[in-house]
Amino acid sequence: MVTRRVAVLLLRVAVRRWPVELRADLAREWAAELHELARTDRRWGMLRFAGSLAVSRVATPLADRAGARRLWRTAGVLLLAPPFCLAVLVFAGLTMGLAHGWLEMRVPWATAAQLPTWSGLTALLGVALALVVTRAARRTVRVGALPTALGVVLPVGATVTATLALLAGRGESRVWESAPGLLLWLALLTAALWAAGALARQGRFRAAWLVGLLGALVAADVAVVLAVVTSIPATAPVVDGMPPDSVDRISAPLWLFTCWTDSSFGLPRPTGWERFLITDRVLVEPMFYLACTPYALAYAIAAARPATAAVPGSEPVPAPA
Repeated sequence: MVTRRVAVLLLRVAVRRWPVELRADLAREWAAELHELARTDRRWGMLRFAGSLAVSRVATPLADRAGARRLWRTAGVLLLAPPFCLAVLVFAGLTMGLAHGWLEMRVPWATAAQLPTWSGLTALLGVALALVVTRAARRTVRVGALPTALGVVLPVGATVTATLALLAGRGESRVWESAPGLLLWLALLTAALWAAGALARQGRFRAAWLVGLLGALVAADVAVVLAVVTSIPATAPVVDGMPPDSVDRISAPLWLFTCWTDSSFGLPRPTGWERFLITDRVLVEPMFYLACTPYALAYAIAAARPATAAVPGSEPVPAPA
């Protein structure tokens, strides 16, 4: 339809008159309005709408509204993602429990499959959440790499604090003993996200993912080591012929992976009893790290990508029937 094509051309002219950071949102909103006018066969309305935008001055109130929408979208993503990570953790744990209850009377390896099932499902759901966050992050406020990293980590810390306070209020013992490891994880994760975001802003996305993943892995590993070292001694006396309640520090780099897989990977340490002690003391935290890491990296890297302005008419607008 000729009228629609003229209107699309006018909207392209109108969009180019606005700042780059606002063009994508404005183009999307105007294209939707144009589609509605075309659907109701309001041809002159289409021309008036597009023409008025093409010739009008750039309005500061409209820019303010677009910036406010972007700001609210950013706050929504950063504040809602950590509770969703907790939901992922709980859902995966419940699913693991149901699967174990069904398998334990049928196969001998049901108990050995508990932790791999929990961690595998947590990672899968965490990646799914990261894909959703990646799309949303491209339409959020763009700031420096360090503010972005802090914007990701601080809501996670607030969610962790609220959860620990809730558990402590319900009488759960030893809840706050996990705080040092969690604080260390948050600090090191901030550094990893900062580095990944800085590389992504330079267009080095492969390096950003590599550095981010390695940094997040180190952060989780060191946090688990701290939690184990501060709660389980390196040596303990043997009582009544039972294995000592201690964990040899030589296997420290493997403790995170032991929590995820309940395995020593064919190595003599950690022993079966040490694996039991480690997973008894540190179990939920490594799963939470696994749930949060994909989303945190995805946001830090996606938010660092340069904004791309959508052009009205890039997707065809159906002609009215």
